[in-house]
Amino acid sequence: MRILGMLGIAASLILAAALPFLPARLIPSATELALEVSEGLGDLSNSVAATSSSLISASEVLEAAATTIEKISETIKDTKPLLESSAAILEDVGENTLKQTNRALDTVQSAAQSVDRVLRGLAVFGAITGISYDPERSLEQAVADVATGLKSLPDGLIEVSGKIYDTAEGFDTVSGELDQTRGELQGLSDEVRDLGERLGTLSATLEKQAMALDQLVERLPTLIWASVVLMEFFLTGVLLAQATAVVVGGRLYRENTPVPSVA
Repeated sequence: MRILGMLGIAASLILAAALPFLPARLIPSATELALEVSEGLGDLSNSVAATSSSLISASEVLEAAATTIEKISETIKDTKPLLESSAAILEDVGENTLKQTNRALDTVQSAAQSVDRVLRGLAVFGAITGISYDPERSLEQAVADVATGLKSLPDGLIEVSGKIYDTAEGFDTVSGELDQTRGELQGLSDEVRDLGERLGTLSATLEKQAMALDQLVERLPTLIWASVVLMEFFLTGVLLAQATAVVVGGRLYRENTPVPSVA
């Protein structure tokens, strides 16, 4: 037992003697490692910050696109009543005004025929009446040409009116699709912005960790030497305890061991 105690004391003495040399090796390595980690955290923080900024910019672009689409949708919604009103006017012109004009021209054509006859009759007695009537195109023919030109216009206007109605009805579908697209873009913009803000928070956290490591590097030699001093105090206590145990144990052993008698 005494031998084991002496071996323990020797080991403690060796460790206590070696501890003061530990900081010379440990401080440079620990400092280099801490600086590398700090630099890595700083680079990562910058990268995350750049990504965060890009995401926020992308969110702003998406939001601007959503706003533009919303304005287009509102313009289309405002345009539909105007188109419907225009279609109604064209339909009324074709269905009522022009058709009534055509019917009136039929009556005018009959009257023009009578006027032509009267004028031709008066022209026969031109020497007396002083009237000469020999036009390239008679009044009846002129009215007939106008009536012929107008005859196809009512149906044409009604057809155009129908197409405008169809276009106006299609605006509802287009406007609905635009509203849906705007909603999707706005939702995507919100998600991208949220991710950008979270990355911004992460970047700030990484930067704080890098700064904390830089501060640790400054205090690292002091911390290591303080740890060595504490270990030396601890080993001193261990040595005292071991020495006490060896001394007391040896004394007890001698007291309890009988002295052999001489025959």
